[in-house]
Amino acid sequence: MKKGLIAATLAAAVLLAGSASAQIKIGFHAPQSGPAAADGKSSTIGAEIARDWINEKGGVLGQKIELVIYDDQNKPDQSVPIANKLIGQDKVVAAISGSYSGPTRAAAAVFQQARIPYISAYGVHPDITKEGNWAFRGVQLGQPQGKGAAKFIADKFGKVKVAMLTMNNDFGQSIAEGFKEEAQKLGLTLVKEYTFGLGERQFGPIVASVKNDNPDVIYAIGYYFVGGPLVAQVRAGGLKQPIVAAQAFDSMKLIEIAKDAAEGIYIVGGMDRGRKDPADFQPYLAEFKKRAGYDAEAVSANCYSAVMLMADAIKRAGSTDPAKIRDALAATKDFAMLTGPLGYFNSVGELYSPLEVTQVKGGQFVGVTVIDDQAILAPPK
Repeated sequence: MKKGLIAATLAAAVLLAGSASAQIKIGFHAPQSGPAAADGKSSTIGAEIARDWINEKGGVLGQKIELVIYDDQNKPDQSVPIANKLIGQDKVVAAISGSYSGPTRAAAAVFQQARIPYISAYGVHPDITKEGNWAFRGVQLGQPQGKGAAKFIADKFGKVKVAMLTMNNDFGQSIAEGFKEEAQKLGLTLVKEYTFGLGERQFGPIVASVKNDNPDVIYAIGYYFVGGPLVAQVRAGGLKQPIVAAQAFDSMKLIEIAKDAAEGIYIVGGMDRGRKDPADFQPYLAEFKKRAGYDAEAVSANCYSAVMLMADAIKRAGSTDPAKIRDALAATKDFAMLTGPLGYFNSVGELYSPLEVTQVKGGQFVGVTVIDDQAILAPPK
């Protein structure tokens, strides 16, 4: 009798201990090494802040959130085995990409087959969500971003001549497609399109050619670490035209690289650091700088919001069943993302969200306007 009571007590203690240590595992991959490591570091810090703040408030469904983090090196051939490892070994109930479009597209197919809900925090290629109905995008699709840039240029500068400088990868080409489609409708003239690679840092020939084109506006699509040298050389070459850039120029490191040449650049899809809304925005900026030692970038805020969104979906699902989490994600309405309000997801996991336009003024990203046009920004089906 006494032995039975002791055994029962021990069993209960083990059960309680197991319950107290139980964690909800969410996979996360980002480039921690290689040329995209700076974005990967920012992405990971943003995700970790979300995890910590969720756990400080008691977690979700009485359990802590655990982020299982891997380095995908910005390579599809790394993200596929990572996805398989997260599913088979780590037993995650959901996953998030803090990476670019290439690795995210590849991993999306694996998570789709395994029926694990997956959020692309900032990858913009359309194929990410085309594998099925288990992938969701936490940022505007590339084509709507490009259309939004065309609208901003037409509204701000009129029916002008535009030279487009585009990175020749998934990110660049998908945004360029949307821009070209909408530019024609709005009466913009694309005088010439130039492409460059991820590793390119010398833009002398492009600058000389753009100078001969004599456009009214320069539209640049690329990542900040390429955009910094590009902008510096454009200005050093004597081109004084307004520069409108894509979302991935949004980094304080762009200003560090380009210095005074960055002044006046417009970013379509940027992040106004002066906003007071939502309530966690300013605290997030302060916490990110404390941890990283530099100011927060849009990619970090996207990853923070993706973790918050996934945790909110788990809470609304009332379950860690991946199918119920997926359904809760699909039903999301009016969720407060740091980079702008998430209005809704369409049937293939693409979100509707207004595009914020910022400008570099006095070495800071300052809000200029917001593009909130369903006809242009509504995600395609």
